[in-house]
Amino acid sequence: MRSAVAAKFRTHADIRDILLSTGDEEIVEDTATGHYWGRGRTGTGKNMLGRILMRTRGRLRAELAEVQRNQGRRG
Repeated sequence: MRSAVAAKFRTHADIRDILLSTGDEEIVEDTATGHYWGRGRTGTGKNMLGRILMRTRGRLRAELAEVQRNQGRRG
């Protein structure tokens, strides 16, 4: 799932921009039925999708920063 989500956000700039615009906010998959991928009905779920999205966001930021550093060295 991690690699699929990462590929999706690397491929589609529109949703990548939305993800990056969330800043450092916690991302929660708000579903009452998914205790693994979301927070679940009681709010005590694992929220694995939210965690994957936050991890992907951090990695995308790092990748973009690296590209900007490399462009600065050439220019």
